[in-house]
Amino acid sequence: MSKPSKGKKVEKTPAAKPAVEPEQKSEVSAKEQTKPQAEAALNAAEEMKLEQFENVIKQGLGGFMLVGKALKAIRDERLYRVKFKKFEDYCREKWGLSDKYAHRLIKAYDVVMNLQSKFENSPIGEIRLPTNESQVRPLTALEKPEQQVKAWQKVLKSCEGKPITADDVEAVVTGMVGHPAKPAAEPNTELNEANNRLAKIGELVAETLEEDDSELTVASLKQVLEQIQKLLGAEK
Repeated sequence: MSKPSKGKKVEKTPAAKPAVEPEQKSEVSAKEQTKPQAEAALNAAEEMKLEQFENVIKQGLGGFMLVGKALKAIRDERLYRVKFKKFEDYCREKWGLSDKYAHRLIKAYDVVMNLQSKFENSPIGEIRLPTNESQVRPLTALEKPEQQVKAWQKVLKSCEGKPITADDVEAVVTGMVGHPAKPAAEPNTELNEANNRLAKIGELVAETLEEDDSELTVASLKQVLEQIQKLLGAEK
């Protein structure tokens, strides 16, 4: 077997370079996995609602109440669904809000609406309501609406003639529950969304079963299936 002569370099064939580097490939696959799945497009009325609600959030009109109301509507009606997979992603990427703070604003809105409904026909005249989210936060630890009303009545009595602080409200709530007030647990939005989708699927199936068998065609059944696939987030 002949040996290569001294001084002569043996050239090696370079290894084929992968089309995508391992790191790049993992990044690409990660991005593909995080892409929101196709969702039903917003109709004209929903687009108008979304624009109105987002204007409220952008400008902060009316403080925490209107922002909480807007976020609640966007969450409950899933108006974020075309561009974002989750409500939490929408809050973080669109507004720079943490999901905790967004849910606190929504919960604060719910609590104040409860207080307002109970005190709007008050025989003692106009009742002071919370003016910022921090005042309401301790009240969210009370799950029952009547407890929230009772606590606020105590706050008004103890703070008569002086400004109400978050510490004043927390002291009253702590006295009622016997331990430091902790805000109520945040809702599981993924579970709520799944339940909403299942409810809509149930409605579609029920409507289909109510139709006359003679009117059921392959095309109509295929259309129902496509609607169900969209609700499930499955690809066509």
